[in-house]
Amino acid sequence: MIAADQTENWVAPHASTELLGSKLPWLNTLRKQALEHFEKQGLPGVRDEDWRYTNLRALKSGEYRLSTAKALNHELPSSDFTRLVIVDGHLDKSTSSGLNQHADEGFIVASLADAIEQAYVETAFGSTLPELQHGFTALNTAYAQDGYVVYLPKGSQLSKVLEVVFVHQSSDVVSHTRNLIIAEANSQCTVIERHIGQEGAVYLNNSVTEIIAGDNAHIDHYKVQQESADAFHVGAVFINQASGSQVKNHNIALNGLVTRNDIHSNLLGQGAHMEMNGLVLGQGRQHVDNHTLVNHAVPNCTSDEYYKTVLDDSSRSVFRGRIVVAEDAQQTNADQQNNNLLLSENAEADSKPQLEIYADDVKCSHGATVGQLDPKSLFYLKSRGIADAQARALLTFAFANEVVERIGVDSIREELTRTMAGELLTGLEDLV
Repeated sequence: MIAADQTENWVAPHASTELLGSKLPWLNTLRKQALEHFEKQGLPGVRDEDWRYTNLRALKSGEYRLSTAKALNHELPSSDFTRLVIVDGHLDKSTSSGLNQHADEGFIVASLADAIEQAYVETAFGSTLPELQHGFTALNTAYAQDGYVVYLPKGSQLSKVLEVVFVHQSSDVVSHTRNLIIAEANSQCTVIERHIGQEGAVYLNNSVTEIIAGDNAHIDHYKVQQESADAFHVGAVFINQASGSQVKNHNIALNGLVTRNDIHSNLLGQGAHMEMNGLVLGQGRQHVDNHTLVNHAVPNCTSDEYYKTVLDDSSRSVFRGRIVVAEDAQQTNADQQNNNLLLSENAEADSKPQLEIYADDVKCSHGATVGQLDPKSLFYLKSRGIADAQARALLTFAFANEVVERIGVDSIREELTRTMAGELLTGLEDLV
């Protein structure tokens, strides 16, 4: 068992566990470096500036063993997408579709375990990670068990949406999944990551996705979290973008006890564009911490960031969004908005938008709001004969739906609309 608050107990299993790619020198080197980094840094805590609002006491009070491969034990809803199913950190081939390792088909969709010896995996693995990474990211590199790989050669595209379902069935386990999306010049794909958990299961889902977008590549990446209400989720999406690339990241958090997401994009080629959209629907004791970074490293790049949060009961959200514009990154156009809606006196939102601008010919803006429903809008609806509770529900739905409308996949947009309607518009069937 791994005690989450004892650094040495995280490191000890490495010596006795047969890890993925254990015969690959390059991977062993990365694992060793990651473990050394973790031994120096350990798990983050409230004394770390980036974690000051996220208390991991509940996580550290438990013990977690490394997850093992399991068969899926419940049915998933049908889907028209190509689908990979990863159960407790390991690919379940019997319930997955669209797996291949044939470059002549124009693309490759594979498990990390099957693709680990490929040259493109060696080149990409770890290439997007920040120099200053926290202990969970280091642990993911050190213990990566499986994950998915999408490799798109120049000019290729996934004709169908790829849906990767991460299913967590077991309690008292930790899963370390590592995912790679490698899109060469003029390629295109849409990938949906869906994280779900068996209700009542207590586990740590530690997931890292690396995205490499080549010249003029187009990538739409979705992450939808509907985990166990007792689960811990620490996730990261690290992105490198070349000239003319366009990446859209949609981050939707619907359930889980404690969630931490780090989403970093490096705009490394002129003409690159990054779009980040986020939605949090918090309830109960849910805690969601989103940290974003858009690094404008070169001139003539654009970014658009739009995060919204709806908090009820005793839920809490944290948002820290940084936009960094380098000294030579002239003609940058960047916008960041974070709006938080509190439905309960016990709900709390902490927002810290940041602009770090070292160039002088730029157009950058940011803003954050934390508040309750607009009294004037409530009065308007009530004056039209709508009851107070109904008016509040309609305004809340409209507030959150502004993010959902930005989603490009029809089925995901419709699903989230139904989910929000079920949570926010209960009893209002006559009005919607």
